[in-house]
Amino acid sequence: MERIMTISQVSAKMDLRLNKAASGDYDNLWSYQKEEAFTKAVNEWVRRQKRGKNLTQEGDEETRDRIDDLQVLLKTEGLSTKNKGVFNATDKLPSDYLYFKRVTPYVSKDFCEGLTIKSHLREEANVDDLKNLPSFDFEETFHTIINNRIHIYHNKDFRINKAELTYYRKPKTYSFKKLDSIVEFKDDICEMLVDEACKIMASDIESPNQKISADERVEKNN
Repeated sequence: MERIMTISQVSAKMDLRLNKAASGDYDNLWSYQKEEAFTKAVNEWVRRQKRGKNLTQEGDEETRDRIDDLQVLLKTEGLSTKNKGVFNATDKLPSDYLYFKRVTPYVSKDFCEGLTIKSHLREEANVDDLKNLPSFDFEETFHTIINNRIHIYHNKDFRINKAELTYYRKPKTYSFKKLDSIVEFKDDICEMLVDEACKIMASDIESPNQKISADERVEKNN
């Protein structure tokens, strides 16, 4: 049976980590404070895993563990495109877009329809040097990301019908007034997110011991 963690459990764990049993210090933690800290903790944790800024220096999909940790945020959406001469520009990136993963163009030429080809993400500064790369015969092209749109180059060698974007979406946000809400990450990750949130709150309330303890738990288990 899949284990799940609710916001009620997250809130209780944060209280447990931050309160001092003997004195009852910090017993008046407000829901909005915990909500803000937990949201920040989730966003910062995701960014570190994506970039490899963690204890093991593993970026997204570098290991099976990172694939498993972040797969819940991967999403695929279809994008329509419009011909702009030597490239097609897609619609605006989805509103929940966070990080790019890949784009797959569906292209046509002559009597060949709906062929998928490989597209490489390249820097906008190098577009002029890469204009000969798009090739229907070799089934590859390149694209750039600019102004929240993807420019997929065809150099008039083929037609681009549509594109499929795979990306990391923004993590969900949670209201600490809705205690039955289920956190989308696995329990072991939720435990690290709780520690991360406690580290943030401990800094805010100037509690160095709790901050150091939470920081150590996050990094050793990351």
